[in-house]
This record gives sequence, structure tokens and C-alpha cells, in this order.
Amino acid sequence: MIDLLEELPSSSTGLGATEMRMLELIGRGYSLTNALFHLRQLRQTRIFGEWEYGYLLDGLAFGPRPAVTGLDEQLRTLSRENLRDRHGAYLRSELSLTEFGKAVLAHKEDFSRHNPIDRWWGGTHLTNDNLWRWNPALIAP
Repeated sequence: MIDLLEELPSSSTGLGATEMRMLELIGRGYSLTNALFHLRQLRQTRIFGEWEYGYLLDGLAFGPRPAVTGLDEQLRTLSRENLRDRHGAYLRSELSLTEFGKAVLAHKEDFSRHNPIDRWWGGTHLTNDNLWRWNPALIAP
């Protein structure tokens, strides 16, 4: 249960545990998606599968103020159902943190203040206007 709650956006960063772990790993030099997606012991989060992990990474890289750079641009236009081509695009990517990404990782910026949030968590639609958070208690929008 706590793993699921930790996937709610943090009150300080606006990102869930999996997104923050991705930023940590990229910041430590894990620039290839193969390590991020497939080394479960390294990523230390258990809620999302590999494809969901990719969709979260897309959000970190393609918003108005990206936290990550180097994600293959083809992913912007590929359908989520096109797993074969998405896989190839992820493999071609070489990731690094933007200055904004470094600030989010250091808890000096809130990702959700600069980028749209639009996803489901359980039965709740999380948006910038309805952003439940976790820190480590539930915080209403």
C-alpha cells in the first residue's frame, strides 16, 4: 500500500517515487533506458511495468519545461500501441538531466508548477488543478 501512495506526487517535487528514482539514476550516469527499464533491483520501485515506465519518462522529457533531455524525438509522435517502434526509440535514447531536472532532483523546483499533470492514480484523475500529493501523509489538492 505504501508503494502505491509514494507514486502520488511529492509535495516538494511534484513527482512520484518512480519519476524521482529515474531522475536520480540519470543524474548518477545511467543514460541508457535499458538500465532504467529492466534492472528492477536498480530502479527500486515496483508499481509500474516497463512500458508504463516509458510513458513516465516521456512526461519528464517532453513537457514545456523538461527535466530530462536526450529522449528520442520520435517518441513524441509514436502511438502508445506501437510497441516495436517505441522500443527502438527508447534504445536509441541517451539521457541526461536538464538544469531544471537537477533542481527538481535537489527538491528546489516543483515539476508540476511548470508542466501539465494528466494521469490516473487508482480511481482518481490527477491534474494540476486536482493534484493529490504525498509527503509522507496524504495532502488534498
